[in-house]
Formats: sequence, structure tokens, C-alpha cells
Amino acid sequence: MRLPSGPPSLGQPETLRFEARAPRGLFGRIVKWLFWLVLLVPPILMTATCAGLQTYVLSEDVEVAAGALMFGAGVLGVLWTLWLAGVPSLGLLMLLTRGRKLVIQAPPPPA
Repeated sequence: MRLPSGPPSLGQPETLRFEARAPRGLFGRIVKWLFWLVLLVPPILMTATCAGLQTYVLSEDVEVAAGALMFGAGVLGVLWTLWLAGVPSLGLLMLLTRGRKLVIQAPPPPA
């Protein structure tokens, strides 16, 4: 990325500046992986819960169906809570643990 270094002066070449980010630290990498894990795994588990309990909820036995329905509702409630509370908090932590912003300035070319 080429950024102007100030007002152009006569006869002097423009300075090249590059902006980059330093790599994350160990804690930042752990938070990043936890964020992606919490973002992707609960919806998969919610779908699996609904698909897995379908045979029990549609059972002929009323008690089995009621138990499966209560278990499914509890599991879905825990997964939704984990998902909806974890994604924003870990997302904020992920933003806060980014590497530092580095500005690299190339030396001017010899005249």
C-alpha cells in the first residue's frame, strides 16, 4: 500500500510506507480457535440433536416422547445459550488479541 508521506516537495521522491500486523501471540491464537469452534460446532450439534431425537419424539410411547422432548429442549437451550453468549464475547476477545499494527517505511531511493 502506497501512502503519501506528506506534501510533495520539489525534487524529492515519495517515501513508501507499508502497514502490516504482527502475528498473534499464544493466547490470541487460542482465542481465535475457540471463536471458530464456538461459531461452527453448536449449530452442527443443534441439527444433530433435532435429527437424532426425531425417532424418540415420534414414538408410540407417550412417556418416551415427552422425555425426549424435554431432553431435546434442554440441550437446545444450552447450545443456544453457549452459541449466543460465546460468539460476541470471543469475537471481542479475538479483536482485542490481534497483533500490533506495524508501519514499515522503506528508505528513499538514492538520488
